[in-house]
Amino acid sequence: MPQHTHSSLTHVLLLWITTLSVVQLGFIVFFFTAGRSQNSSDVARQHTKAKIQANNTSSYPSEPGIPLGGGKMLTFRATEVNRKITWVARSPDERLISGIEGGKVLKIKKDGYYFLTLQVTLNSCLAKASWHTVSLKAKDKDLLKGWINNNTCSTGSLSKVEELPAGSTLEVTVNKTAPDETINQKESHLDIIYIFKPWK
Repeated sequence: MPQHTHSSLTHVLLLWITTLSVVQLGFIVFFFTAGRSQNSSDVARQHTKAKIQANNTSSYPSEPGIPLGGGKMLTFRATEVNRKITWVARSPDERLISGIEGGKVLKIKKDGYYFLTLQVTLNSCLAKASWHTVSLKAKDKDLLKGWINNNTCSTGSLSKVEELPAGSTLEVTVNKTAPDETINQKESHLDIIYIFKPWK
């Protein structure tokens, strides 16, 4: 009699283990197939979203040679004529910025965001006790203003992002107290990055 009980318990235990194994296998299969279908639906959703964004982006006007969201860098080096700074373009683009008044003033041709970086360096700082001020103005507004350090004879880099409309003008003025102080043309520059502004 104990032999028969032992045998039936073994059958029950085997049946229980088999049931658990089948259920566990079912969960594993469900987990991996559900994850795969969810991933594929996420990919499909992302693909659809990218298509919609591309369609919306294509409705914005584009600038020839300037990708949407991109920019274009223009570099000007400083020369000095009769104690006035004249800017000469290293990478000219007359569609964006042009020099007027012999290069003393730069005229903005397109609405947009402009990242401005200015550095003015003198060959020597003769008037050690005085302050040399440098400012980049648009009309009467100072966009960048700094002082020339008497130890380095330079402003270092002065930078700012500004939204400027077409027709704005940029002019740099340097307050030098000694007539013999001259601009270091290699170390003085104005870098402007134009960033296209899409219509609203």
